[in-house]
Amino acid sequence: MTVTKGFLTERTDLKEANFIGGLLLWILSSYIFYAFFQIYREVFRFFIGQYGDEVLLVLTPTENYLYNAFYAALASALGFFIAIRFVLQNCANNHDWRTKSLIRRTLNAESLNSWYFLYWFGKLGSIFAIWYMTSSLQYDLDLMKEFPLMLVLLPLVLFYSIWPNLSRLIRTKKVFWFLRITGIFLIMSFGFAFKNFTDYQAINSRNLKHSINYTFDLNVPFSQSYERIDRQWKSIDVYVVKYTLETDQSVIFFENIQDRVNLQNIQNVLISERERHFYYEQYQITVNLHIDTRISMNYINPILDELRKSNLRRIQFSTGRKYSRYPAEYPSFKYYGIQKVLPFYSPQFVDFLDSAEQIDLKEKRFKLSESLMYRNGMLKNYNRIGIKVSADFILLNNQIIDSIDLEQKVYSFIKRYSPNYVIILNSDDDITYGRYIEVLDILWTQIDRLRNEMSLSLYNQQFDTWYWEPERDIIKRQFPRNILEWSTEEKRLIELIKKAGKR
Repeated sequence: MTVTKGFLTERTDLKEANFIGGLLLWILSSYIFYAFFQIYREVFRFFIGQYGDEVLLVLTPTENYLYNAFYAALASALGFFIAIRFVLQNCANNHDWRTKSLIRRTLNAESLNSWYFLYWFGKLGSIFAIWYMTSSLQYDLDLMKEFPLMLVLLPLVLFYSIWPNLSRLIRTKKVFWFLRITGIFLIMSFGFAFKNFTDYQAINSRNLKHSINYTFDLNVPFSQSYERIDRQWKSIDVYVVKYTLETDQSVIFFENIQDRVNLQNIQNVLISERERHFYYEQYQITVNLHIDTRISMNYINPILDELRKSNLRRIQFSTGRKYSRYPAEYPSFKYYGIQKVLPFYSPQFVDFLDSAEQIDLKEKRFKLSESLMYRNGMLKNYNRIGIKVSADFILLNNQIIDSIDLEQKVYSFIKRYSPNYVIILNSDDDITYGRYIEVLDILWTQIDRLRNEMSLSLYNQQFDTWYWEPERDIIKRQFPRNILEWSTEEKRLIELIKKAGKR
């Protein structure tokens, strides 16, 4: 066999028509892939927007473009594979068996890379979609901020994965072809990214308008002490938000943004919701209150009275966690907060007060028998201190005290006298809800601290690790939450006693 000059650098015969057809096919297939990826993303965002406060994915213009560029780069890489297959298959019959073998090897590598990528990309995309919907992954994983290099390298690795085999076919002017196809790849990736097949801002608006937190800029307070509503199906969500930032007007929502209620009819709504449960479950319902920190307590207290009238006395002030890296609106915090039981509401006691207030009791004395309708008479059986909260200061037994000293005083008092103690908490009506929760959290935290110390001392175990075990009940009985806040009726009774001259 005669050896011919240049046999080691024999070129693959690629016709000009094949190049033009391959380029057009590359652009068209890349555009179709990009449209599919972007529409899939927007459908996913639209679907999970149904969850409202649970999962809320909103894209800024910058985020939208960068994610578009990522999808466009992936689409360009996949489109390049299709174009290469078209070009090589049309020229495979014009070469010797060695070149044909190399072409088949290149096509096999293209098939392997593209199908493996689509398989794993689809699988991981499904896993992330489920994870986002169930675990609010957007608060734990931000690919753009935490793994930007991955978003850059993944399309590049996919695109250049076929180059080792392809370069053996090109043989000459490899740098020229490498730069040319790279330029086309980059132009399509960044050019397609400007194209939006859906109105992503409309989806943003749709998601936001279904969220009470975002629509009304709901700022719930943070607390160090918290408990969790375990039976979430036995809870009722009530939102109290500021209607506008310019005024003090507040608005109440029941469960979601579509169900707005007034203070006058909230009792009827709550009773209807309570009666939807079985009779034995009605007294286990917890009303989960999501209240803006800026709202005044003179608006919150009437709502609490309506809950008592509805015989829904178990409540939770929903709060974010102090010292947590998550924001207050983190969905898992929705069922965490400070829990308490409101005083019993007695219509008979109200009737008595209405009648007594019509009588001139000045300089008169009267004696009330002990009753479950009011708790004024129980104080004589307990060691007690009084805390008064105003907008500017805190009084402990009529002495001004700061928050740090209050923590230590409360801790020492409870440790010394518990369980035979009571803390009387009075708060001015004009303080904000955030101020109220701040002081309430101090009291709750000291009780948690003592419970944990006892648990570690006796059982060498953190208190919050107990669940239904008897040890938990033993510790709670030793350090109960004996925090007394006068109800509206009890405050009226105290005023009557003062008018009657009894001190």
